[in-house]
Amino acid sequence: MNPIKLLVEIIKEHAPEDIWHGSPVAGYRRLGNTNRGEIGEEFVRRYLEESKIKVTRGIRTALTDMGILKSHLEIKTASLGANGTFQFNHVRLDRKYHYLLCLGICPNDIVFGVWRKGEVAEGRAGTLVRMAEGQSITFKITKKLSEMRPIQEMPREVKRLVAPNLSN
Repeated sequence: MNPIKLLVEIIKEHAPEDIWHGSPVAGYRRLGNTNRGEIGEEFVRRYLEESKIKVTRGIRTALTDMGILKSHLEIKTASLGANGTFQFNHVRLDRKYHYLLCLGICPNDIVFGVWRKGEVAEGRAGTLVRMAEGQSITFKITKKLSEMRPIQEMPREVKRLVAPNLSN
């Protein structure tokens, strides 16, 4: 008996289905969390600019990720897990933003959700769970794919919430 072959067989028996196999964006899953976040922020910025929404870019040390008119957005990005959920990490309520925009990356699609900071604090964006025992600074929000919206709706929703005078 070859021990490596045996271990590979056992790993296959216990490994969850790889929903990312063959995905055009599978490379996203191999990146570190900081890179994933930067990619999500840049995607949102460019996608909104393509829809004629003027966006100001935050910098890594800024307290918010993005600005639209006088509103500040915090962007969180997560990839779809095999269980059909996204886990948006490091959601903070002590930062000065007006809206939390969550970008969900799926193997063959992109989805989003956006909520006022007050809605996030009230649990209306999802249940806030502490990232670590005993601390109350950073939280995570888990969202089902079915609770998110198609990316094509993002420009219209951002205009409606953040810049209603820009809406058509």
